[in-house]
Order: sequence, then structure tokens, then C-alpha cells
Amino acid sequence: MRGPLVPVSANRVWRQLPNEIRVAVCAVFWAESKGTEKQFLFASIAKAKKLREVFVRKSPIERLVNWTAATLSLPDPIVDDLLKKYLLHEHRAVVVSFLDLLNIPHSEGMIEENFDYAALTDERVQEAARNLLASADRTGSELYLKYLVLQGGPWVGIEEILPTAE
Repeated sequence: MRGPLVPVSANRVWRQLPNEIRVAVCAVFWAESKGTEKQFLFASIAKAKKLREVFVRKSPIERLVNWTAATLSLPDPIVDDLLKKYLLHEHRAVVVSFLDLLNIPHSEGMIEENFDYAALTDERVQEAARNLLASADRTGSELYLKYLVLQGGPWVGIEEILPTAE
């Protein structure tokens, strides 16, 4: 049995990602996000890099991607949004597979609004998580399961079966 769990936080997940994955996550975000989604991140990067926000806004996407990836302490809502966009863009098959394992109605990985989460038991969720971890996309599976733990609710029990960080 494992020792006490270190709570999963968005920043902890972000810091533990290899740099090449953080760069890929940021590339997806900066390429696909709308102006309003970028506003909070402009301000966060400017603060972290001690730059004027107007300079950050005018920077090329490649620089924004690298700055974002190198910023290891971003606000949790930003990290949450970065991870969600990346998972749906690069690992949608993992998301769909997990939801299908649990018979959760969804549209291309987005859970339908009327779904009753109370129907999910810890045992069912953990079994589906174990099956997902055994899939070919181990990296995407681990990241998605960590993302779910961050969402709380019926997903918190997944943390017990996640591999420990080395």
C-alpha cells in the first residue's frame, strides 16, 4: 500500500510535465484559443517574466509558447484550461475511451450536461481508470486521469490508483 497521498494540484501536475509536453500544451492553447481566453494568460506571463503586458501581447506565438511552457507557477484556472484544450486536441481518444468505459453519454469527449454523476461509484471509476492506464497511450492516460482528479467530485478516487511520481 502507498504512503499518504500528496494532494494533486494543477500547478503540481504542470511542474511535473516534461518540458516538451508543456511546449505542446502551450502550442495548442495559443493556436486555438480565442482572444478572451488569452487575456488572463497575457497578464500572468507579464507578471512572471516582469514584462509589460503590452509587450507580451505583441510577441510572436513561438515566444508566447516558450514563455508559457517555462512558467512553472501559473494560476490553477489557467493550467486547467491549458490541460483541457491539450487533452481534447491531442488525446481525445483517451478521453472518449474512458467515458465509454463508464457508459457516460458524451459528444466527442464532452460529457452531456444532464449526466447524473451520482450514478458513478468509486469502484467503477477506479476500474475504468486502471483499464485506461493499461492502454497504449500511457502518457495521455496518466495526464487525463490527473486532470480528472483536479476536477474533484466523482473523480477524486482516481488519485488512489495513479502511479506515484518519481
